Amino acid sequence: MTSSNVRRFGRDVSHSIAARRLLGLGALAVLLAMLGPLHSTQAAAQTLSTTADAPPATIMNWAAISAALEKFGPETTAATGAAVTVSPGISVRRRAAGGQPQYAIIHPLSIEVYQIIDGGGTLVTGGHLDPPVAPDNPDLVRTKSIVGGVTRKVAKGDVIVMPPGTPHWFSAVDGAITYLEARIPVATR
Repeated sequence: MTSSNVRRFGRDVSHSIAARRLLGLGALAVLLAMLGPLHSTQAAAQTLSTTADAPPATIMNWAAISAALEKFGPETTAATGAAVTVSPGISVRRRAAGGQPQYAIIHPLSIEVYQIIDGGGTLVTGGHLDPPVAPDNPDLVRTKSIVGGVTRKVAKGDVIVMPPGTPHWFSAVDGAITYLEARIPVATR
């Protein structure tokens, strides 16, 4: 199979089987988030049997999501943007340029996966939060910016996976950006 190289995120990315597998990993991460507690413990798995009714899927159509995001209006320029929760840990978030600067964030206890649905912006990942702050929430630390880190342009179709504790920040939004956000809790001991 032939492949073409594209310059993305400061390096060549091959549109090959390996690249498609990476996108598949992003989809797998979203699937695992949707399964939530069902995959996290053996006890939960043992309570399900082939004769028991399984829970139904959660489906929210794009018209409903889009209408809900539109109701937020100017709130999409807030530091957190605006979000529509589809299921616990799964939301569609819209951020818009203008208004308040976006928060720089760390989720110490969660993997976060984004898939850009529309728009684009500049995402900084890694480095450290500036100024450093004490968390109010054990899985959410917010501040004004990131020092260091890697700056990348992101756009429609991109999948971003941030391991627990990875600082991330939209330092710029090109008009508006809409993305699927999956937050997957990791086990702590």
